[in-house]
Amino acid sequence: MRIVSRLHRPLRLLAFFFVGAALLLMLLPPVAVQALEDETGVTEIIDNTQAEFASGVFQRTVVAATPGSPTNPDQIGAIELAPAGALNRNNWRTATAELPQALSDAPVVALDRYLFVIGGATSPDAEAENRSSYVYRGIVDQESGELVARAEPYPNGNDTFAAFAIQPADPGPDCDTPLAGRSRAGAVAVPATSGTNLGYIFVIGGSMYDTDCQMYDFSTNLVQRATVNASGDITGWSAQNSWRFPTLDDNGNIITDVNFPELRGVQNVQVVHVRTSAGNDFIYAIGGLSIAPAQFLQEDIYPYVFYTKVDANGNLVHPTLPGSATVWARLADLPLPLALHSGTAIAASTTRIEGGVPVQKDAIFLLGGCKDVECTELNTSVYRADIDPTSGALTWTNQVARTGSGGSQAISIQGRQGVTGISFNNRIYYVTGSTSTGTPGAAGATATIPVAIYNDQFLFEDLTSSSNYFVGFDENNDYVLPQPNRRLNASVALVPAVPPSSGSAQVNAAWMYIIGGSNQSNQPTNTIFVGGVGGANETTGTIRASEGWYYSQPFTVLTQGETSRLLAMKWFADLNPPLTNPEADIRIQFRAVVTSGTCRESDFNPSTSTSNPSRWRDLDGNTDPVLRSQHGENVVRLINAFPGEEIQATCMQYRAQFIQDPGQNSYTPKLLYFAVEKVVAAKPDILIDTFNVQTTSGSFTNIALTLRNLRNNTLSATRSVVAATGGGGFFVDLCIAKRTNPSTPALTAVPAPDPNAGAGAIPTCATVSAQVPKEAMNAGATYTVPFANWVTSSGGTPVDWNAIFGEPGTYDVGIVVDYNALTGEDAQGRSNNRGENVSPPNGIIRTVTITAPPNPNPTSYDIFVPVIQR
Repeated sequence: MRIVSRLHRPLRLLAFFFVGAALLLMLLPPVAVQALEDETGVTEIIDNTQAEFASGVFQRTVVAATPGSPTNPDQIGAIELAPAGALNRNNWRTATAELPQALSDAPVVALDRYLFVIGGATSPDAEAENRSSYVYRGIVDQESGELVARAEPYPNGNDTFAAFAIQPADPGPDCDTPLAGRSRAGAVAVPATSGTNLGYIFVIGGSMYDTDCQMYDFSTNLVQRATVNASGDITGWSAQNSWRFPTLDDNGNIITDVNFPELRGVQNVQVVHVRTSAGNDFIYAIGGLSIAPAQFLQEDIYPYVFYTKVDANGNLVHPTLPGSATVWARLADLPLPLALHSGTAIAASTTRIEGGVPVQKDAIFLLGGCKDVECTELNTSVYRADIDPTSGALTWTNQVARTGSGGSQAISIQGRQGVTGISFNNRIYYVTGSTSTGTPGAAGATATIPVAIYNDQFLFEDLTSSSNYFVGFDENNDYVLPQPNRRLNASVALVPAVPPSSGSAQVNAAWMYIIGGSNQSNQPTNTIFVGGVGGANETTGTIRASEGWYYSQPFTVLTQGETSRLLAMKWFADLNPPLTNPEADIRIQFRAVVTSGTCRESDFNPSTSTSNPSRWRDLDGNTDPVLRSQHGENVVRLINAFPGEEIQATCMQYRAQFIQDPGQNSYTPKLLYFAVEKVVAAKPDILIDTFNVQTTSGSFTNIALTLRNLRNNTLSATRSVVAATGGGGFFVDLCIAKRTNPSTPALTAVPAPDPNAGAGAIPTCATVSAQVPKEAMNAGATYTVPFANWVTSSGGTPVDWNAIFGEPGTYDVGIVVDYNALTGEDAQGRSNNRGENVSPPNGIIRTVTITAPPNPNPTSYDIFVPVIQR
């Protein structure tokens, strides 16, 4: 039980209708708060349909169009473990939209529903002025996956893509002319963490050519940032000398002199952005090719790994040395003998149980690419770098696959150059590219997208029992691009899907786009291919992942527009496993937080401490000691699961872990819906701030009574009385009794508030009463009852204080606030309406000794009050 101490204002001298009175003040003793009580609230179903589930984050799970015939309140839509296998080509199509011009080697990034195609080459000749100087921006219809077209073409674009000019800038030592166009650059998009901008696009290096410079193409060391506003428009460009791609001196240190004549640029570099579990945004530049025709080593392939950090303002900063002359830091080189260009680096994350607590882990997978300048040897190894979430340091390994005995091993896959890739739902997508050696390698262009699933240790699973961790390499049977299309040097991006709010057709969680690239004739193309991913029919396989996670989006949980008290979590699980899979289960956790209008991941404190109110909390809906969910509806009352804690929230999130026995891996548990029961958390709580019977020279002079509306000493937990119950008033009653024996109390208790008493009821012991206007009791407000407002409880007439305190003697005076329960207080709020002590809850009884009648009688003032009837 949580005991909330009540803070009492220092009592002030109060005067009501008298001058020069000496006041006798009595402090209230501490007040004990009664134990929390459960309530009956409203149940809000958070996720039920496919569209609602599709907004979450998937890790080896998918959204499914089940059950086919749901029972109210369930609707079609569920989360289940992901199937494994080659991609289902029926989910792929050629988009209606086309690029404004054919492009190859044009990186593509996505921010929210916007696609950005950056630069690119319009012809295969490297030594020609054929580099695009535009960023083409397309807008995705997230329901259909098509790009939004308009009636009139955009200037320099087309009806689908707006064109934003890249700002010309100094390309480095190989040219004195500011240039904009480039191909073979690296690019990443970094969503903004503050402010009104949508995010930032960083363009790193690339291949440039201009006849004003020299007769050869060259690699630039230019790094530029485009700022993207909330409407998806590029509003400005920035490029700083400290951002330039690094060149190393003979000792392996980064050269910081921007005028050094032998600075080099980079192209075909594997670039990746990672937002770690610690909230840090790092950009990694891995390997790459450097072409510098004016220097002795004209072409060079890099084994280097550099990284930088993006701050909250979208600026690049050194990850470990703020204020350094360069924003780049060098990490350990790629594992020998690897130097690489034209491959793909893919950011990945997963949830892992450590010490019984789920934690997010981050990594980078490195696949494909060329191991020499002319690409005579393709990389067939797969490497992974585990990321330190705080420092950004990388730890490389080639032990990337799970063995049958639970260990790890290295694997080989088909080598590809001009390949791209992406991760979603704990799958790695190895997208198109060429299997040919040499340059340009167009004859080996592919139409396949091999895929693999990794577990919570970042180890690929052999889910097809074929010893092939990646599946989908067969160009005749596994092709994904509509025939006869094949591509290399294309780019890939992912945009979340927003399915229709209802319907029985299978939906997708995201749309994947393969944009531009060269065909088998090495000609750039303007085609766009789109495929749905994250749905139950994404692959052709029936074998399921053995374990997976689903994270809901953070969602608001207001009640009547105010902070909620969470009462129960409810979910429906389809858990009817075969006898060979008895431990199939769904494990639910949630976290909740009170915010000031926002609801996002960053609002939650990631600490696992039990003192953190927004920590992840386990829910157990099954009495079985192992299982956490039961087949059917699960209901967990929070007052039982977390005794003594009143869990309040304006924002919450849940996550679900799905488990099954790999020995029966065609089965999956299913989560059909998730709901929360809640009530308004903020409630009135009328406290007795000051209560004293005042005398002067033995004569009664005043009732000093001040009330305060404050719950749990917190304004955010307190609701105004008017908001809770509407206008009007409520009553304060005083029970006054004269002792027959001065040492024997005449009054030992006053009645507690009674919600069943009715609005007209009067406590049997009540002597005088006063009405308090509800509008005076806003959250945190105090109200002092005017002395003239007291009336007789029996008739509501002005009080004759001489008739009450006229005889000398000892009097007991007790108080009850809102006996009729008209203020909207709950049991906790009503528990202190008699100024309860920590002793038996009979209320505070004031004792006063009268030696003379009131003089003058307070009622001798000509104050007339209306007769008040209950």
